[in-house]
Amino acid sequence: MFADERLNAVLRGFNPTERVVVFAYAENDGTTWSEAAAGATDPEAFGERVRRKVKWIAAEQRRRRNLLQTAPPAS
Repeated sequence: MFADERLNAVLRGFNPTERVVVFAYAENDGTTWSEAAAGATDPEAFGERVRRKVKWIAAEQRRRRNLLQTAPPAS
C-alpha cells in the first residue's frame, strides 16, 4: 500500500505478474518494458501489453477525476 490512493487504485488494475513488470520498469531508469518483463515467456509482447494497460488505466483514472471535478454538486 502507498500513501497516494491514486497509485493504489492504478495498481489494483494489475494482476501480480503485471505488477512485477510495472515495478521493475519504474525502479530501473532506462529500462524498456521488454527488459522489465524479462521473466515472461515472450518479454516483448508481455511488456508491450503491460505498457498499454498502464496507459489505459492512467487515462481512465484521469477521465474519472475530471468527471468528478466538472460534475455539478449533488443536491
